[in-house]
Amino acid sequence: MTEPTDRTYDMLQQIGEFLKKLKKEEYDSLLAGDSRLMVVPKGARISAGTTRTAEPVALAVDTAQIDADLRSLGDRQSAARYLDDLKLKKAQILQLAKELNVHVRAKDTISQIRDLIVEQKVGHRLAHDAILRQS
Repeated sequence: MTEPTDRTYDMLQQIGEFLKKLKKEEYDSLLAGDSRLMVVPKGARISAGTTRTAEPVALAVDTAQIDADLRSLGDRQSAARYLDDLKLKKAQILQLAKELNVHVRAKDTISQIRDLIVEQKVGHRLAHDAILRQS
């Protein structure tokens, strides 16, 4: 046999031996496409890679009241200060944004989320009011 053919044959034998050692559930999962085989360099750290679903966070503040307060503020800086004074953790401000219908990304920082909330709840209103005054 030629070199590439020999290497392929050896590799298929190793894969076959690996598959023989799998539990039935692991084999079925692999066959169904729910699992996959990977080449991992020797000595590499392997994490479970499990995905967690975010549990809803209970807010200690009234979202409707926050929405009303933000609508009553006259500038972005006051709104940002108001949100900062709530001292919300990331999960809480993510939940607040969700309840206020402000679209954010999970990777956004607390400051970025705050700024998106401020812009949607205060900035858009201020821009709208300015446009109406110019008309």
